Amino acid sequence: MKPRTYVLSVPLIGVLAAALLAGCASDPDQDGCDISALGTSGGSISLAAAAMPSRVDAGSLVTDPEGKYVVTSCTDGTCRWNAAGGAYETISDTGYRAISPDLTLVARKVGCSDIALVEVDGDKQVQRLEGLPNPKVTDAGPVGEIAFSPDGELVAGAGLEGDLIIWSVEDGDEQASTDLGNGVGSISFSPDGTQVAVASGDKVSILEADSGDEVGTVAAARGADPVWSPDGRWIAGVTTEGYPTLWDAKTLEAAETLPGHPVTAIAFSPDSRSLAATGGTDETGLMLWAPTALGGTGESRDLARTAGPSANVIFSPDGKILYTASAEDGVAAWDVATGKPAAHLDQPPMS
Repeated sequence: MKPRTYVLSVPLIGVLAAALLAGCASDPDQDGCDISALGTSGGSISLAAAAMPSRVDAGSLVTDPEGKYVVTSCTDGTCRWNAAGGAYETISDTGYRAISPDLTLVARKVGCSDIALVEVDGDKQVQRLEGLPNPKVTDAGPVGEIAFSPDGELVAGAGLEGDLIIWSVEDGDEQASTDLGNGVGSISFSPDGTQVAVASGDKVSILEADSGDEVGTVAAARGADPVWSPDGRWIAGVTTEGYPTLWDAKTLEAAETLPGHPVTAIAFSPDSRSLAATGGTDETGLMLWAPTALGGTGESRDLARTAGPSANVIFSPDGKILYTASAEDGVAAWDVATGKPAAHLDQPPMS
C-alpha cells in the first residue's frame, strides 16, 4: 500500500522541515521520532510531495468481501461509499496504511518505527507492533509498506532500507523477519497466506511467511504492485519495460506478457481468468486483458478512460464492476461488460 500524502501550506512546510531536521523530539520513549502530534498518524509526510493536491490515497482502495462498500484513505480520514453510489461517510478521522480484509482493523504508523493496529469502530488501539529498525531519518517516514494477510491473521511491515517483519495480529508476536537490502515498494500475501511477494528494487522476492526465507525472485519494474491470482496459481506484475506480465506462482517462470501496453496498476478478476490494468501515460486508459495462459484469447480491450497515470484498479467481489482511484480525481466505478460508469461516487475535497 502506498504511503498517504498530506498537503501542507508553504509556511507549515518550512516549520516541519526545520523540526524534522532537528530530530522531531516529541516522544522520548520512541527515540525522539514521534511526530503523531503533527497529524501524521495515518501516514508519513513527504516534503517533496507536499505541494501535490490529492483527494484519496489511490493505493488504499479496497472493497469488503460482500462488495457492499468501497473504502479508501482520504483527505477527510477514512472514507466509505455504498457500492451503489452516492455520498461517502467518514468512518475514521484519520487514514491508514493498510486495512484488514473485513474492514474492521487498520494499520497506522506510530512513534518512530512502530505500527499500531486500530479498530475502525471506536478507534481503539489493539496492538502495537515493534521491531523495525529506527534509522533516525529526517523525513518522518521510517515505516514504509504495510499489508494484512487475506485471513487477517498476519500483518507485514517494511522499513525504509529493506527490513521486513511479519507479526501475528492476535498477540503482536513476530512470526518472521528478513532484510531485503533495498527499499520495499509493495507487499502482497498469497491467497492462503503462506507466501509474500515483496517488490524491492528491480525484482519481486517471494518469501515464506512463516520464516521470511526467500524461495525465488522475478525481474520486474516498480510501478504496478505485484498481485496474486485468487486461485493462487499466478502472480501478475510488470516487466522492467512496464508491460503487464503473468508469472507461474510455483516455477516463477514468465507465462505471458502484453508488450506495448505500459501499465501502472493491475488486478485479477475474482475467477482468476482475466486482468484489469490502468495505463502508464498522461492519458491513462482502463484496460481488460484475457491472457491465453488463463484460458482467454490473449487480446486486450480498452474499457474506459481514467485520469492520472497513478490510478489504481480493483474488481468488485462478483467481478462485474471495476473501481479505479486516483489522487486527483478520487474513486470511480465502471461496468465491466459495457465500460460505462456503474455508479456515481461523490468525492472528498481536494487537499
